[in-house]
Amino acid sequence: HHHPTNNNNNNNVAMAAEPTTTLPKITHKVYMEVRISRADGSFYVRDANPNNADLPDDDPFYGSLVLGLFGERTPEHVRRFLEYVDVRYDVDKPLPSYSRSKFGTLDSASGLLIGGTIPGLDITTLAGGNVLEYSGRVLPAKLWLEDKNNPNDDAAASSQLQLSHDTKGLLTHRNLDPTPSFGITTRNNIASSLDATHTIFGCILEDQNGFLDAVVDIPLLTDTGRVSRTVNEPVSVGGGGGGSQLASSVFTAQRAIFRDAAKTFGDTRLEKVYDGKLLRRIEVTKVGVLEL
Repeated sequence: HHHPTNNNNNNNVAMAAEPTTTLPKITHKVYMEVRISRADGSFYVRDANPNNADLPDDDPFYGSLVLGLFGERTPEHVRRFLEYVDVRYDVDKPLPSYSRSKFGTLDSASGLLIGGTIPGLDITTLAGGNVLEYSGRVLPAKLWLEDKNNPNDDAAASSQLQLSHDTKGLLTHRNLDPTPSFGITTRNNIASSLDATHTIFGCILEDQNGFLDAVVDIPLLTDTGRVSRTVNEPVSVGGGGGGSQLASSVFTAQRAIFRDAAKTFGDTRLEKVYDGKLLRRIEVTKVGVLEL
């Protein structure tokens, strides 16, 4: 899978958002190191195990993303996003950071991958308004809202640059959601119903190991209890209902584990909006701002 390295071009990097010519100016670049667990939730490196010959593809995945942010087009969204990227580490007063965040949901209807879930960060009501709570501290829950008077967003610019969720690899945030949760489009033909409820603020510039493709292959637990299967997953042979029966006891157990995990992650709010719990642990291990 290794391409010869050629520093003059980016052929060895899968460009996720195409064509870039139609996208707004990129003002910031952010890197995100990501990992996907095995089916049992583990990440550790292990020797080839002859007993695992039937699961040759069950290796943890490690990748890195480079995100481009549209700071002229959506300055407020970019400001909010960067508040969770450029976080100074403080043992005594930790602040929420994307460097300890998870991707837990892939919306089966729209193909929107939901990330930015930070364990321990809760939204709560205080004195009639929303606030964020983290490590026993109360933080303001600022809305990701663009100024209607943004000079880069006048009528001409917005009609010319009406961004639609029709391309894979766009970064978006649900309107009126004060949490750091964000979405990445994983399909090129997304129903633009997202356009009315979400605001696009950036795109994936580099996806070096094919993170998005790996995520799309992960089985999902949906509200109906259905698990979408991929070629790597055990499927029933000759089961009733044309193979929709998941005979695998491993799978049934796994579903129970993840259903409980979903409760402890406190994802109830997200699950009302998006349907599709990813049956792997997907974690961000490091984030940072790159020089342009």
